[in-house]
Amino acid sequence: MKFRVGVDTGGTFTDCVVIDEQGKIHTFKELSTPKDPSVGLYNVIRKAAESFGQSLKDFLAEMDFFAHGTTVATNTLLTGTGAVTGIIVTEGFRDTLEMRRAHKENIWDLFLPVPPPLVPRYLRLGVKERVDYKGEVVTPLDEASVRKACEILRKNDVKALAVCTLFSYLRDDHEKRIRQILEEELPGTFISISSEVLPQIREYERSSTTVANAYVGPKLTVYLQNLEEKLKDDGLSRAFYVTASNGGVMTADTAIRHASATLLSGPAAGAVGAVFFAELLGRKNLILMDMGGTSFDVSLINNGSLTLSTEGEIAGYRVAKPMIDINTIGAGGGSIAWIDKGGMLKVGPASAGSDPGPVCYDLGGEATTVTDANLLLGYLNEDYFLGGEMKVNKAKAKAVTEEKIARPLGLSVTDAAAGVFKIINQNMADAAKVVSVQRGHDPREYCLVSAGGACSIHACKIAEEIGSTTVIVPRAASVFCALGMLESDIKLDHVKTYHATIPGIDLDDFNRVIREVEERALKELLQEGVEKERATLLRHLDMRYLGQHHEVTVDIPHGCEIEEKHLSGMADAFHGAHEKLYTYATPENPVEIMGLRVTAVGSVDKAMIEEGITGVSRLEEAKKGEREVFFEEEGGFLSVPVYDRSKLLPGMKTKGPAVIEERITTVIVHPRWNMQVDTYGNIIMEAAQ
Repeated sequence: MKFRVGVDTGGTFTDCVVIDEQGKIHTFKELSTPKDPSVGLYNVIRKAAESFGQSLKDFLAEMDFFAHGTTVATNTLLTGTGAVTGIIVTEGFRDTLEMRRAHKENIWDLFLPVPPPLVPRYLRLGVKERVDYKGEVVTPLDEASVRKACEILRKNDVKALAVCTLFSYLRDDHEKRIRQILEEELPGTFISISSEVLPQIREYERSSTTVANAYVGPKLTVYLQNLEEKLKDDGLSRAFYVTASNGGVMTADTAIRHASATLLSGPAAGAVGAVFFAELLGRKNLILMDMGGTSFDVSLINNGSLTLSTEGEIAGYRVAKPMIDINTIGAGGGSIAWIDKGGMLKVGPASAGSDPGPVCYDLGGEATTVTDANLLLGYLNEDYFLGGEMKVNKAKAKAVTEEKIARPLGLSVTDAAAGVFKIINQNMADAAKVVSVQRGHDPREYCLVSAGGACSIHACKIAEEIGSTTVIVPRAASVFCALGMLESDIKLDHVKTYHATIPGIDLDDFNRVIREVEERALKELLQEGVEKERATLLRHLDMRYLGQHHEVTVDIPHGCEIEEKHLSGMADAFHGAHEKLYTYATPENPVEIMGLRVTAVGSVDKAMIEEGITGVSRLEEAKKGEREVFFEEEGGFLSVPVYDRSKLLPGMKTKGPAVIEERITTVIVHPRWNMQVDTYGNIIMEAAQ
């Protein structure tokens, strides 16, 4: 039997999805192992193999496709545990990283802290060379100055290096020669050059992205190389893919070269899964919410398509790589409740993670978390956590909540837990508004997709807050990112700065540049093992009105020469996108092109999801019993029916309040919501009229 396997390493749990030849979904969870994520990955794969009655070696040998979402690069950046990194720049520009941009998150806070540069000033070294804005050499590269810089870097035991010289996106021979010298002088050092990592205009963004790539590269390299070697020794015969921030997958070797492209590895796969479900269910507008143990990720699918951003910030560091527009906040099952100096109850962003985890895990946690609150409110079954595999200590969660939250606030334990529940719901609703309302989309026109192990407890309340009336809980909700990996194509992004205006563009020159970038993109895609007939090249332009500071990225025709007849459509696409984002457009003004982007896509065979799942014939037969569950709108605890999701058949319906349990997640149908099961076994919850 052939298997398609996706494994996503989260902050608390490592998730695994296996789809067999019949299209049946099998889901597995194990606690993550932050000190060595590969241990958690192997634990969950062994569990999957045992469920099929196979040895690990036989199971790996029968994998037809294997994709992995890793948080190694993300956690390295978030925790500041990357390699000792240096940077080589054009002489006189060593402070670009520290000067950043003049933008601030809060313009009224004069003391707003910024994260320290990933490279300290004494390791930011200038060398004599200069290329001007036309790509012409003004000052030839002084190789002696590069070798002198190497002496300083060697003395400081630098393990990673970034190279970012002026205008290297127009002429890269200086950077390439610097890399050759560095490889001679500092063998074994991880080296990133900006003309390969991000060959585009804007010095700070290019420097910051290249440095981030170098900073996380060594740790990611060790992790992926060791993991791939071990998997192959243990029986894996197929390519080992890693998910990327753009929603695609790439081989481990490519992921190592483009380490910064994996900074949103797991969450991006969840967004791809949402697109898959949009097509499957015929619902074009979705807001994906993924609540795990440490974070809450939310992204928007508009008209069946992902929303991509050409740059973002992670831990305060600018990374100008194409990535799915995902808003992430510290709101997960492990988010810690605390009281600030003013006596106000807060939740997050700090998390208990998996070590020590929530208090109820009984692994040493001493701070009340969202999971503890949900247990105290009756949303979670203390006897069926992880399908009964994991025992939880409700009494300890109650004692800690009373001591640290309820008593200081003068509340009962129940009211304190309800307060944690309300605050985390509001935090998540605000995050959902960032990708919808703030991007010009009305959330009332979107269905919410509830993913992650914890989200379906909160989903109805989030929907009520933002105005959505439909919540979809997929069959594999708690491992949704791992499922999305199995629907991801191989996807590589290429960018080139190109300046022109519409009207006024030289079409011959423009098409020449497109051909050059497409040839490079196709060559790299074929090196990933993609067959040429499975390759597609998509084109995008970064455009703005003359004099503007920021661009809007729009799709342009692909697979053909750009002709005069295409220009008006390209301009109209920009005007429409600009109006949607900023509420206005000025079609009478010329449009400025700042860059060309080519995305090389290699299609992979998609998993077929089984229809017509089996279960019991009547809803009453799926009932496990009743449980006391807290609903504030109903005045307190109510005795509500609890159903076994594995026994629910397509077409079954019930009204809230109700609880639906499965082995690795719980769905709460809140009062004034109705539930039914669709033909694929997904739970559809609709707000009652």
